[in-house]
Amino acid sequence: MRSFWSSVFVAVSHAALILGVKNGTDACRALACALPGRVLFLGSPFYNDANRYWSNRQAEIRPVCFVRPLSTRDVSKAMKILTESRSPFAVKGGGHTAFAGGSNIDGGVTIDLLHLNTVTVSPDRKTVSVGSGNRWINVSEALDPLGLAVVGGREWDVGVPGLILGGGISYFSGKYGWACDNVRNFEVVLSSGRIVDASPWQNQDLYWALRGGGGSNWGIVTRFDLAAFDQGGVWSNNLIFPGAASRSMIGLFKSLAVDGLAQDEEAHTYMVATHVPALGGDVIAGFYYHATPPAEGTIPPVFQPVNSQPGAIVNTTSVLNISALSKTIDDPYGSRKTWWDTTVRLDEGSETLLENVMSRFTDFSERLRAQSESAGWRAILALQPISPNILQHMQKNGGNALGLHPEDGPLAIIQLSVSWESASLDAWVEDGAAQFVASIEEMAEAEGLLKGYVYMNYAGKTQDVLGRYGTENYERLTRIAKHWDPDGHLQSLWKGYFQLGRST
Repeated sequence: MRSFWSSVFVAVSHAALILGVKNGTDACRALACALPGRVLFLGSPFYNDANRYWSNRQAEIRPVCFVRPLSTRDVSKAMKILTESRSPFAVKGGGHTAFAGGSNIDGGVTIDLLHLNTVTVSPDRKTVSVGSGNRWINVSEALDPLGLAVVGGREWDVGVPGLILGGGISYFSGKYGWACDNVRNFEVVLSSGRIVDASPWQNQDLYWALRGGGGSNWGIVTRFDLAAFDQGGVWSNNLIFPGAASRSMIGLFKSLAVDGLAQDEEAHTYMVATHVPALGGDVIAGFYYHATPPAEGTIPPVFQPVNSQPGAIVNTTSVLNISALSKTIDDPYGSRKTWWDTTVRLDEGSETLLENVMSRFTDFSERLRAQSESAGWRAILALQPISPNILQHMQKNGGNALGLHPEDGPLAIIQLSVSWESASLDAWVEDGAAQFVASIEEMAEAEGLLKGYVYMNYAGKTQDVLGRYGTENYERLTRIAKHWDPDGHLQSLWKGYFQLGRST
């Protein structure tokens, strides 16, 4: 009898809390009662620490409070309070979204997953269970001493959940696919607060949706069970050429994307164009990786053609473990940022298209330099291949939600990344980035080369990410969302990231 009345008391107390919630402040007070010591109010110790984001545009936003759960059960309690009280919220994993409000909220509640930071290796070494508060450096530092790796992020400071849920390009994608293709199981807190697993054997529809569909339509993922494999050091090579070499570098990039990478699944590459005054101005750089280091002083055959290209002003080679390698890719905090992207087919005529893209990027950079009042700006154009072998690996375990198929490829993601200092440039940069990507898509469509897929993790705030997965996948995602969140709580309350049926 005591247990019965204790349960009644808890239920009534919870209901009273919910009924009293009218705004962000009330929601934070309700959360503080339910999760004592885990809520950080504006002005309290550690609030500013929680409000630290990679992009200053995100850090300028001020939620009424951050809630930092210590467990999946805590996340469940928080979710129930927020959805039952209809309180808007955002969720912060690594906080690596570029645009304002991507993983933060003004005047509401931000759930910070920081303390869900366990990394556990199964006894058979085939599965690594990773809490969603981890960054990729936490994972690699746990696995490097064991000679293990997972298909994860390339930059050390990026958060685990955002990268996986949006797709997840990796050093090892040629052999295994993207990160989302290598999740054995997701632990998910639904809008009701119920905790479920999603895997190829359980809740398969949810499992499919979470692989590339983001998290904000389905629930908060609190743990990822990832496929692990044996891995030692990775060979890496960085070649930087003057911008005038872009034509030949584009030809070599296309050759790798179309043929080379498919013939050697342990190879990985991408190419960037940017402006580096210390290196004489415009430059084009290639980054090349191989999961099996060759004999000392030699080059993997797949990369020999590009290494034979004359005129490099920088040529560095190393063999590093994943932790050290990930630290070589560091996009620092402390500026305003945006990302935009689209995807084109690497068919006949694509080299000319990419040359025109490079030319338009140079024009964009020059206009940005003219607008900027200081030297605190940077624009980067990145070309990242989706080779035939990657597209094939994406089909395993029932396929992912991205709408990419072997017959679509090979493809190249064209990504524009901009950082700047002054808020007065925000509108100019966003409008310019949108126009730049629109012009690329217009050119590509005219040449029959536009795929139009938008990689969520590089997307601009107003890009129609989920719509670009194709009508069939969009409708399927919509059905799955209605099944798991029938009242549409997440689409109305979870602010900031890419949602079905509404823009961000």
